[in-house]
Amino acid sequence: MRHAKIEVHFKVKQKMKISELAERASVATSAIRYYESAHLLPKAERGANGYRSYDDTALARIHFIQIGQKLGFTLEAIREAMALEGAALQAELMKNFDARLQDIDAMIATLGEQRAALLDTRRDIQANGGMTDVATVCMNQVPHPRQP
Repeated sequence: MRHAKIEVHFKVKQKMKISELAERASVATSAIRYYESAHLLPKAERGANGYRSYDDTALARIHFIQIGQKLGFTLEAIREAMALEGAALQAELMKNFDARLQDIDAMIATLGEQRAALLDTRRDIQANGGMTDVATVCMNQVPHPRQP
């Protein structure tokens, strides 16, 4: 008589110490402690030995924080987004993305203006014989208040 072979796989949440979490997330242990104190990560469970104990959820949250920071969001904006779920999360993310894109567009415009001013100043200094006229050239680049 043949018996059917049954395989059962359970996904066990693996617990890790702070040093392992830090290594897996590529952050310092002090960053993890800071994220806890800033309420970006929930307080870690403590083992009988007093060591902090984390699961994969903490790793996912740290990755979320890292992505948010890389995109230029404040920790406050990241914390607010992490508190949401589902459609509310998506709506908040879209709102934040649109605002961040506007900020970036404004920065690009400002940088373009600064670049043009630098090129003009550089050209003027070169055309006016170098360092002896630098102060005069620079003063000519600064907008002066209009006289009444």
